[in-house]
Amino acid sequence: MTKLAAVLSTCLALGLVAGGCGGGDGGGGGGGSAKTTEQKGSGGGGAQTADVTMKNIQFNPKSISVAKGGTVKWTNDDTVGHDVTSSSFKSGSAGGIGEGASFSHRFADAGTFKYRCTVHPGMEGTVVVK
Repeated sequence: MTKLAAVLSTCLALGLVAGGCGGGDGGGGGGGSAKTTEQKGSGGGGAQTADVTMKNIQFNPKSISVAKGGTVKWTNDDTVGHDVTSSSFKSGSAGGIGEGASFSHRFADAGTFKYRCTVHPGMEGTVVVK
């Protein structure tokens, strides 16, 4: 029973930390929806950029699509550090994207790429590249 008590205590502590990490809303925009824009330059071809926010210990949106060759930019709108880690790309050290900082990755190949924040269990997302 001691192991169970330790596990429950740890889970409770993590829940309190995660709950406190969201901070105040501070007003402003509703919901943090991602924006996807198509940028077409005079050189022919377009470069698509999709934005994902990290807020309240979650990626928003959890799933996003970009065209092959497109870029996803993750911006930390939380007061705690996050990271973006996949089997094929990584933002750096655990929790290395601080408040207000961002990380971008260009997707050269089509496929489905699952990623997560290694600091916060359950904080996961997916990029679908077409």
